[in-house]
Parts: sequence; structure tokens; C-alpha cells
Amino acid sequence: MIQKYGIELPELDKGMNIALNLSGGIDSTTLAHLLVDTYGADKVKALTFNYGQRNSAELEKSIKTAKRLGIYHKIIKLDYLGELVKDDCALIEGSDLKPKTAEENAGDPQIITYVPFRNAQFAMITAAFAETTNCQYIAQATQAGDSYSYWDVTPEFTDAINQVLHLNRINQMKFIGPFQDIYKEEVIQIGFELNKKLDYDMYDSVWSCYRGDNGIRGSKQCGHCSTCEEIMSGYIKAGADNEYIKNKFVITDEELNRLRV
Repeated sequence: MIQKYGIELPELDKGMNIALNLSGGIDSTTLAHLLVDTYGADKVKALTFNYGQRNSAELEKSIKTAKRLGIYHKIIKLDYLGELVKDDCALIEGSDLKPKTAEENAGDPQIITYVPFRNAQFAMITAAFAETTNCQYIAQATQAGDSYSYWDVTPEFTDAINQVLHLNRINQMKFIGPFQDIYKEEVIQIGFELNKKLDYDMYDSVWSCYRGDNGIRGSKQCGHCSTCEEIMSGYIKAGADNEYIKNKFVITDEELNRLRV
């Protein structure tokens, strides 16, 4: 095993690669940089899904990150998924449902931005992508906090997917979760360490906000939906100051200071 920034990553066999789902969010962007730092750009193969998500600005962020890193990258359209679930999921563009704040989501075991069986479908499609790009491992960027709201990012889910992959008679691949035992602030701390080697801030090209981008590409994230609040709390715990956070979110010093309590 390879140890990097407190994270364990597997050795790759000669001639093999590693795949990841690059959503354009903060966790997958951090993981993409970590994988390139560990294996080199030529060994990392990234796949992004366009399924009609409200926060489609993340797609452009994934493209920018892949180009910066010089990694192989594909975007796959899954229009059918958005059509199937938009009446029950607030994360889909055109849905009448709206994302909630962290306070409104508190205690809900399956929040309104859950996309039914999204990650199960992503897993199988990514496995197909990985097989055709000669990947030995598929790295998922989910972190420990995700498991509270989404059953299909838990370690148990990953274990079940790996049991299916084990049935492949020729091409043996394995899903791994390098961040599954750490929380958002620890992911961001890894990103801050990696940033020291870069001539840019990797987090100037991420998007997670569930309220979309108000039609303005490159605009700030809303600062009030549940994912924005989670990420801002992560930044605070990782040591970011208010000015750094305000450059990325529509938020005041007063609101940020309340999060610091």
C-alpha cells in the first residue's frame, strides 16, 4: 500500500490504471489531484455523469479540473435518469421539489436530494468504463459524512458492488473508498496540502451547491443549502478564513461566524 497524506492507496500492477467518478464537487476534485500526485496523470481515467442535475455547473468544473491535470476524461449523458426520478428528487433540474437547508434535513435518513439508485447505476457504468480503459481500481470520493444521508455510498454498498465485480471472469477490478473513513474537513485539509504544489487553488474550480448556479456560470454558490453549509463548515474546521470562504459562497461574516460557534 502507498501512504499519502494519511490516506492508504493501493499499488497498481504494471501497465494498469485507476478510474474515478469526477463529479466536479469538492471531494472528487480533491481525489483526482491526490491520484495524479500518487500515480501520475497518465494512470488516472475520469468519468463524469450528466443526468439532468440541478447543479449542472459541476460539469464545467469537472472539465476544467481534468484539463488542468491532463487526465483522460469522458462525460456520459444519462437523460433517462433525470426523467425517471424528477418527481421525487429535488436535485433534478425541472423538479418542483426544492433542496432543503442542513437544519431542515437534520435527522432525515434519506434526504430530498437523494437520487434513487443513482450510485448503483454509476457503479456499473464506471466498471464498464474502467474495464475498457485497463483500470485495476475504481476510486470513489465519498467521505464518512455522506453515509448518514445516502445508503448507496456506504462501505456496505461498496462491499456489495465488489462482490458483483468479482464475478467477472477475465477482468478483476475493485472499488475503493480512500476517503470513506474521514470527514469533509479532513478531505479539504488534504486539498490544502496538495494546493501547495500547484500554481492554482483547486477549489476555485468546484461546484456542489444544490440550488444550481442561477444561470450564471462561474457565480458563487448559494451558501445556504445543506451541501453549501456542510462544505463551509468543512472549510472552517480545515482552517480557512472568512475571506477565502466568501470568495466562493454568497455568505456574510456574521453568518460565517455563527457556523464557527
